[in-house]
Amino acid sequence: MTEPTPTLTPAPTTPTLITLGGLDLAGFRKVKSLLLLVYVALEGPTPRRTLATLLWPGAARPEGSLRVALHALREVHPGALGGEDRLITPVTSDAAHLLTLRGEAAWDAYAGPFLHGVPLTGVSAEFEEWVETQRERLARHVQEEALRAAETADPARAADWAARAYRTPGAPPPEADLLRRALPLTLPGSPLEAEIRAELGELDEGTPTPAPAPRVAARMLGREAELDTLLAWTLAPQPDPPAGGAALITGPGGIGKSTLTRELLRELTRLDRPATLVDAEGATSAAELGARLAAALTPGQAAPPTLAALSDHLPPHATVLLDGADALNDLPDLLRALRRDLPGVRWVISSRRSPPGLLGGGDLLLPLAGLPQAPPEADLAQIAASSATQLFLREAARTRRDLTLTAGNAALIAGITRRLQGHPLALALAASWLRVEHLEAVYARVLTEAAQLTPEGGGSDGRRGLNAVARRSWDLLSPEQQHAALRLTVTSDLDPADAPHLGVPAHLIDELLTHNFLEAHQPGTERLRLYPALRGLLTEQAAAHPDLITQARADHAHHYLTWFTAQPPEAPPVDAERDNIVAALHTALEHGHATAAQIDHFLAHHDRRGLHASGTDTFAALADAAEDACAPDSVQAAAQIASMWLAYRAGRLLDAQTLAGHFLAGPLAADPTSRMKVLNTLAAVRGVQGQMQSATDLLRQALALAVELGDQVRAVFYRVNILSNLGFLGNAPQIEEMAGELRAELPTLPDALAWMVRERLLHILLYAPSPDMPVLEAEARQVLTHARVVDNVFLQREGWFRLIRALLLQGRVREAEQHLQQFRAACAEVKETAIWLEYHLLRVALLYTRGRAQQARQEARMALRLLGQHPAQWDANELLLLVSPDLMQIRPAETAQALASLRNLDSAHAAQRHRATELLRMYPHAPAAEHPYRMDGLLSWLTEALGSD
Repeated sequence: MTEPTPTLTPAPTTPTLITLGGLDLAGFRKVKSLLLLVYVALEGPTPRRTLATLLWPGAARPEGSLRVALHALREVHPGALGGEDRLITPVTSDAAHLLTLRGEAAWDAYAGPFLHGVPLTGVSAEFEEWVETQRERLARHVQEEALRAAETADPARAADWAARAYRTPGAPPPEADLLRRALPLTLPGSPLEAEIRAELGELDEGTPTPAPAPRVAARMLGREAELDTLLAWTLAPQPDPPAGGAALITGPGGIGKSTLTRELLRELTRLDRPATLVDAEGATSAAELGARLAAALTPGQAAPPTLAALSDHLPPHATVLLDGADALNDLPDLLRALRRDLPGVRWVISSRRSPPGLLGGGDLLLPLAGLPQAPPEADLAQIAASSATQLFLREAARTRRDLTLTAGNAALIAGITRRLQGHPLALALAASWLRVEHLEAVYARVLTEAAQLTPEGGGSDGRRGLNAVARRSWDLLSPEQQHAALRLTVTSDLDPADAPHLGVPAHLIDELLTHNFLEAHQPGTERLRLYPALRGLLTEQAAAHPDLITQARADHAHHYLTWFTAQPPEAPPVDAERDNIVAALHTALEHGHATAAQIDHFLAHHDRRGLHASGTDTFAALADAAEDACAPDSVQAAAQIASMWLAYRAGRLLDAQTLAGHFLAGPLAADPTSRMKVLNTLAAVRGVQGQMQSATDLLRQALALAVELGDQVRAVFYRVNILSNLGFLGNAPQIEEMAGELRAELPTLPDALAWMVRERLLHILLYAPSPDMPVLEAEARQVLTHARVVDNVFLQREGWFRLIRALLLQGRVREAEQHLQQFRAACAEVKETAIWLEYHLLRVALLYTRGRAQQARQEARMALRLLGQHPAQWDANELLLLVSPDLMQIRPAETAQALASLRNLDSAHAAQRHRATELLRMYPHAPAAEHPYRMDGLLSWLTEALGSD
């Protein structure tokens, strides 16, 4: 009968045992006492006799020495080691914790080799061997995680991580497999590359096979020619102005399009050429792909309003890689828009299809077939040189490290690669069979199924082989692994840390990676996805397990919606999970669990991140799903309102107006809160359409509902918007009345909202008839001071602009100029186009006032360039009004014509119409015939009239 293992409750303040890079327990450093603790902490409960023999082999009384060491430890840390015959510990060690860490976290936690510098005097040879084993085990773990970090890192960091893996302190000399993995990650021509090549060459000298060393050290296995073609096309000189161009990589699923694309990104980054990778997998519309492009180019920022606005984020000769654009039916239209708005950019697109009309003259089509295979008559050296053979051996080494190419198995391996058409994913899957079958059995299985791998007449591209191999690979998975893979079909992709929340333990993630059902697909992140080429098989298998999929979708929805609603809507991490959140909302709608608050939170995400065009379509689909599921009225209304609001924000005014009209005529409008929101949306549409009176009337209806509902915040916003519209209408009495209502509200508002309202009031009243400038200047100074105190960057910028304008309107030009210089110095790193457009307009006004017309024209040209990226009628009108006195000297008739068009524009602000009228009175050149106002025409004329630099 064995003695039961005693239990020991950890003390609440038990310190961590430090074993990496030294030996320490909260300042206690008696070596033998701590070595006792180290062994028990890593090996578990241990008999006293074993510990005495290991640590005091030459002592006359080993047990006595153990008691002394144990007493010394317990005096300082009474609960560190407990038990009688078998010692146990509640202490956790940094070494045990290290083994739970992955990727960069493992490296960060590795303070140095295990027990580094700790004297092991008087211990047994067996204990010394144990220490060495642990040291290598821990170092190998860190080395493997560093190498994994290198293989998934952004290309610019891959070489650094490869160097860390190669030089991991405490690790044994690297084996050939590690060197072959590290070599492609080094910088070409670097000392590290030369060192690894030399070491790999020395290892290969001792191999018994006469075959040449495999070429896995090349930049990319079997795709060197294709990679060179892409590099040559990408780096070829462009004319002036640059013409850009497109390259299309095509081929069946799993053939290596994404791998080639990522390697191109790595090479361009090594050459210090600007390149951006966009994951286009699953994108179904140009709007959605455009949003992903904007997110890749402006990480952490709201999406620019137009494609042209992205040019600020694309340096000259940039290359953008769109990987996996298979689901886009309008890809040719999107590419035409991209080439028009972002001239000079080179686009590299990977897709299974080659849509008609996508490529033109000077573009590149690069179809991918299987990797080169050795012919039937090949000798051992030729088989070894085959890329398909090298890939099979590399993948086989993940489960069978003892497998090497020999004269005895070369024919079998070559036969497998030929029958699988050199298809990379098929070869990788077949290699994974070796964990349960011998090579001969793998060959026999592929051989017996060869009839279905090649259709009559030949010409197979490997798809049939992939399907057959994938089915066999599926059958070889354990039921637990199969269920894990099926659970992951409900995700678009995932962070491995989320897998347990989806019912997939971490060890199953590792196993699916080993069996080539999962891949890391985004350089610089640890995100994983099921191989897109295997989706068909997995969808078929999922149909046979409806209950499992239903539960998986429910778990998926619960996890992502719980996580998302706890985040600020604009939080950048939400971007990576947007597809998962969409899927989760659809599941919640089907199951009747979706809430209006979840829909509103997702709307706020799209609105604040600038995802207006793609969000319109997303919420239209959610609205349809809500209706189909007979969701509560509040949920249906939330989805419909989100769609119409984002349509308005995307400039799709007719769509927004139509959706709002249908809503107001339908049963959902009976709810006053929903009706209020739709009236506000329709008012916004009318305002952009220039129907200011209609917009004001609609806002007054929304305001009445907000007051009725007791929604003070919305009531305040509606009053601010009504006041702004009244400024456009020029109704002075009503402006004063509404401003009075808002001032009366200020003491009852939360502090942050009150200051925002004060800033908006200040902005509106600066353009009102007969503004009280000293009062407004004092208010601007208070806003600016408060913004600095609370460190509100947005409010600080707005306060600065209002103060500068107030000073200009009072003729205090020098003071205004000083504040504008301070603004520029403080906001030099800001990249928002709208802010710098307002800055340049103020500079134009200042320079003209100071008699520096030539500099003012240069500044005006800069403002024009920004207007091309961020079209705004207000700013275009301001620019015209500022430069008109100058242009009247050289183009009087045309300038007067432009001013007359602005004077008669109902949608223009009353102050701008008034200024246009006053300017026209100064000149005798009345236009012969007035043309209707067109902003694009105005910008074109200003560009021509102001000339070039």
